[in-house]
Amino acid sequence: MEPKSAAPVRGTRDFGASQMRRRKALFSVIEAAFLRCGYGPLETPAMESGSTLSGKYGEEGDRLIFHVLNSGSFSEGIDPDQWNQLREQPRRLVPLLCEKALRYDLTVPLARYVAANHAKLSFPFKRYQIQPVWRADRPQKGRFREFIQCDADVVAPEISTFHQAELLGLYRDVLDGLGFRNYRIRLNDRRFLNLLASWGGVPGQVARLGLLLDKLDKQGWAVVRDELLALGFEPTKLDRLVQSVPLDRPMGQVMTWIEFHDWMQAVLGDGGMTDLVREDALNALKETEQVVTFFGQNQGAGSNASGGDSLTFDPCLARGIDYYTGLVVEVVSPELGLGSLGGGGMYSGLTALFGYPEWKGMGISFGAERLLEGMDRLGLWDESSLRGMDILCYASDPSLDPAAQSWVLTWRSQGFSADWFPISGKYKKATEHAQRSEVAWMVVFGEREWAAGEVTLQSTDQKHRHRLPPSEVAAFLQASTNPLA
Repeated sequence: MEPKSAAPVRGTRDFGASQMRRRKALFSVIEAAFLRCGYGPLETPAMESGSTLSGKYGEEGDRLIFHVLNSGSFSEGIDPDQWNQLREQPRRLVPLLCEKALRYDLTVPLARYVAANHAKLSFPFKRYQIQPVWRADRPQKGRFREFIQCDADVVAPEISTFHQAELLGLYRDVLDGLGFRNYRIRLNDRRFLNLLASWGGVPGQVARLGLLLDKLDKQGWAVVRDELLALGFEPTKLDRLVQSVPLDRPMGQVMTWIEFHDWMQAVLGDGGMTDLVREDALNALKETEQVVTFFGQNQGAGSNASGGDSLTFDPCLARGIDYYTGLVVEVVSPELGLGSLGGGGMYSGLTALFGYPEWKGMGISFGAERLLEGMDRLGLWDESSLRGMDILCYASDPSLDPAAQSWVLTWRSQGFSADWFPISGKYKKATEHAQRSEVAWMVVFGEREWAAGEVTLQSTDQKHRHRLPPSEVAAFLQASTNPLA
């Protein structure tokens, strides 16, 4: 029998201890920022009803949902004639075979949870989730089928501009806390996209317009321009758009608030849109100005290493998911070139899909995988905080094992992580084990040292070595903020 492959399913990964320490360090910074602003933890099941997820993410998103085949005789109850008729139409067949699906994101499960538990919740309801999601995407560098989302959302009848600014500020708090520099928090509003569509002569094509604009970073202006013209966007208006907005700038379009405000006022001055579209855009401008004000007030001394320019505006930012209805946000780092480090926006109507009033929400999400890669590239890790165990005990002779084992238990009781290496007299193997396990210190029980009532405390890189009584090891480690220094 041929041995089975030990590799994980394509698009998924194993994480060893070293990787997990880095992931947990990242999640702890994000979680602390969420908790500081009053967001409570929530977990929802990995699987949802297929009907819960379908139709919420747009045509492209729906294609990426992982459907779960019904257990047992999955085709039971399907009429053979119906089967033959539908087998050439898999999208119609899927609901019959797959009642469940793996969650695509954390926002739709949140809406379901709010609808199911609204009588027990207090509003505005603020929650965060750090859980895996699954997408049937084509695996490639930086894109996986299973990955962690780190979300924070507010749900209420209306979302205040204070809470909108708060969520944007969480991006700044986390990224500054991790050591990132020169990032950009890009903003737009779906109501401005409605205005842009009306102004460009394609008022009924807002969704399509958004999808095309979403391709700018990947396909470039030349390709998107041709598709916009094919959509029916007026050529003269398109020329004005590219003259006013730097559409060919890498990593998206960057405008200050003043530039953005003036651009929108100029578009509004052109006319050609309905009163409703115009009113919505004016309301969006007023709300965005309040958000900008609150964001600036929450700047804080020493925060926002990118300076005041971290909050920028992009009239072509769309965010591809259909349920966004208001403010949308995307965070990028031009120097990394990794794509979006996070994104989110305002939405409404999701709770109504589950029989609850059409309350609104706003959420943000951090792209954990890209943040991790960015920290690796920029060398942002505090390596001393990512070590494994504090202490690995090794005895040069089996007769010293009982003493080593006893002190392992003592140091554990004193709050240190400690273990005993079970092969006496194999110093090289012990040091290799310590290095591979990223242990901070080895405590060597040598015959000569032990006879003098001492042990050798040495760093795993063997750059630091001390002889001292075992009773002083704990005090030595506690006195040092960086054990390897």
